This record gives sequence, structure tokens and C-alpha cells, in this order.
Amino acid sequence: MASHRIGARVAGLSPAQLCAIIEAQAGASDAALRVAEEHAARLVEQPEWVLSEVLLSPDLAPHILAQLPTTEHAAKGTCRAWRRGWKETLKKRERPRMAAQSITREFHNKRLSHK
Repeated sequence: MASHRIGARVAGLSPAQLCAIIEAQAGASDAALRVAEEHAARLVEQPEWVLSEVLLSPDLAPHILAQLPTTEHAAKGTCRAWRRGWKETLKKRERPRMAAQSITREFHNKRLSHK
């Protein structure tokens, strides 16, 4: 298998050429994109301000977390700021589901009463 030589084969490429290869491969499938994203998240250091002024901001964290579905419970275990943001936004994210359940229940009750 030739994959063990890939490091030597791409060692002389420019950063732009490497990026082009990575983008082409990542776009090949959802799984390839996930792998590329995981490597980038692990290997690329974020500036300190991203952490302190965005991800841990008491003003912004709830807005970030509000985009997550209620099933993503692991997010609240990240830190205190995210736990606080998770709690602040959970009720807002559950309302549509609760409203849909209420409407469905009401619809079924009406159907049963008309029979």
C-alpha cells in the first residue's frame, strides 16, 4: 500500500497545495469531512481571544448553545459558562417540541371525541 509514503510525497508541497488536497479529500464524503474537521480542531490552535471573548462570554455562550439540539447534553459539561448558558437556553429550545406535543395531543383528543 502506497499510503505509508504519503508524507514523503507531499513534503515539498506549498501550504496552498496542501490545502487544496485536503479540501478536495474532505469534500469527497461526510465521513472524510468529519475526519478533516476533527484533525483541524485538534491541531489548529485558536487565538486566546476566541476562548475568552467568544466561547466563554456570558453574553455570547447562550447564543452559541441555543443553536444546539436539546440532545447535545455533553456541551453543558464543557465548563461553568457553558453549563449556565445551557440552562438559560434549554427552556427556549424545548418549547417548540412541547408545543408540538400539545398540538398533537389536542388533535388526537378531538379525533377520538368525534368517533
